[in-house]
Amino acid sequence: MSESANTVVGAVIGGCIAGPIGAGVGAVGGKLVEDLFTRAGMEIDKRYLSHRESARIGIAAAYAITRIDINQKSNLQLRTDNFFIKDKITERSVADEILEGTLLAAKNEYEEKKLKYYGNLVANIAFHSEIDHYHSNYLLRIGERLSYRQLCILDLFKFKSHYQLSQNVSFLFKKLTQNEMVIFREIEELKILNLLGSSNESLMGGNAAGNLTPALLELTETGKVLHSLMNLDEIDKFEIDSIAVKLEI
Repeated sequence: MSESANTVVGAVIGGCIAGPIGAGVGAVGGKLVEDLFTRAGMEIDKRYLSHRESARIGIAAAYAITRIDINQKSNLQLRTDNFFIKDKITERSVADEILEGTLLAAKNEYEEKKLKYYGNLVANIAFHSEIDHYHSNYLLRIGERLSYRQLCILDLFKFKSHYQLSQNVSFLFKKLTQNEMVIFREIEELKILNLLGSSNESLMGGNAAGNLTPALLELTETGKVLHSLMNLDEIDKFEIDSIAVKLEI
């Protein structure tokens, strides 16, 4: 038996917009945000959803609304460009498109720890006019592609100075088990996606995967943007430490 996405998102809106969070969103953003989420719920409602899928959508929507509230309480302003303005041809705004895409990504996300960061991403994009339509879609696609552990890896290298990461990747290859070695395949993919880079190499004319030495890895500009918009610094430190110990001296 399916559960209505419109009902689930409506319940989230009712609990958040009409409750304490609604007071935080305020007159400037309250109706705009409510209408945006209502339209998304109605659109997704046309699809068959299991109870689990409906729950994932509701969780991501709740995180998004919560992040909007946090941002406005921090005196950030919703963007005033054409992000919320409906296109004359499609009769949909960029905000409609990105929110629907985010909720659909959440629906299919079996790594449910990622749901919070989907919500953060779509909410934060609504406050950053420098992130245009195409950039927003690109970041959403990248976020959807990454595993939860890859999100943790991005946060690890954002704060790499907190750890004593190894400068000898050959040594790590010898001491790690086959299962633990998978982390380097995930790092390699992050480099191919240009989210991580090495301080001693250029992406021009070489293997983008290149050097996997942990001490030399750092976030690229795209990696920094994704980390910031998804608020990956909110990941539990225990999860980051459990990865770092495999990459340390």
